[in-house]
Amino acid sequence: MNRRLGLLAGALASIGVAELYHGPLGASDDLKAKVEAHARNLLDYYELPQVTARMDESPRSRRLILKGPADDFQRRALVEKIGQLPGVNEVRWDPSSPVVDYWAERRRSQPQ
Repeated sequence: MNRRLGLLAGALASIGVAELYHGPLGASDDLKAKVEAHARNLLDYYELPQVTARMDESPRSRRLILKGPADDFQRRALVEKIGQLPGVNEVRWDPSSPVVDYWAERRRSQPQ
């Protein structure tokens, strides 16, 4: 029985240290800040200042939420590009983000 008890105590200690490291000691905050900064740099590179990227409430899920106006092409391309950033597992668009149809605007503005 002592062997099982020792193994159980070691497992619980490992879980406790991991929770402390990822929670109150700030590793999850560091990950969140780094991923959001990388995403912001990418959005600035593609000249999309109106689109924001934030890490989901649970940083361990490594899910990034994008919000802002973008057309279908931009949405697909951003999901692909931001999904390749280190530390990102999944990219989603906020359901309240508007889908913009830039092609319709261009057709209306062209002289006929």
